[in-house]
Amino acid sequence: MAVTISNSPVHSDAIISYPYGVTDSGYSCGWHTGVDIIPYGDTENNPWLYPVFDGEIVVVNTNANNALGIYILIKDTQNRYWRYCHLMTGTVQVVVGQQVTTATQLARMDSTGNVTGRHLHLECSTTQSWQCSTFLNPCTILGIPNVDNTVIHYDGSVPPEPPTPTGETKKKKFPWVLYANKFRKRNWQKFKNMIYKYIVMQNFNVFLLLYLYN
Repeated sequence: MAVTISNSPVHSDAIISYPYGVTDSGYSCGWHTGVDIIPYGDTENNPWLYPVFDGEIVVVNTNANNALGIYILIKDTQNRYWRYCHLMTGTVQVVVGQQVTTATQLARMDSTGNVTGRHLHLECSTTQSWQCSTFLNPCTILGIPNVDNTVIHYDGSVPPEPPTPTGETKKKKFPWVLYANKFRKRNWQKFKNMIYKYIVMQNFNVFLLLYLYN
């Protein structure tokens, strides 16, 4: 199975080596909280990694002495948090607070931390404080089958689809036509009243003149 996307974390061919959600006692949640991606085909052994969405760098951890190794945390424009784990020492290219796009180099893929081989462990969460209940399936968001050995081709020429607006309310237009009609009706009535008064006054003046000269 293979898919082609324009916002792959690897800007060349890659493959899923361990899907999201697999039962695994090695994780505190009891299941695999991210998706593991490794190089495929002619891709170099330690490829550069890129954001899957535009966003802001919120955490950069350069200490490799932890389970996740060197990692970077990105908050995307939809307020989701993406964590790139097991990065190569000395290759981090970003700093906290930096705005990034899908073309920004983050760091190289490697095997720092508690791992058995070189790969990108990519996680997604609804909050910056990681809890079992906040994890999201990265494959679902990226449009990739959450299936082992799925090949991911990168095609940067394919423009990403615009995000679907959420909770956006349509603004009501001001009813100009309605108010214009009311204005015309009201002023037309005033005009008619004025003409009527004018005619009455003219008739009265004519009657008065006839009376005086008779």
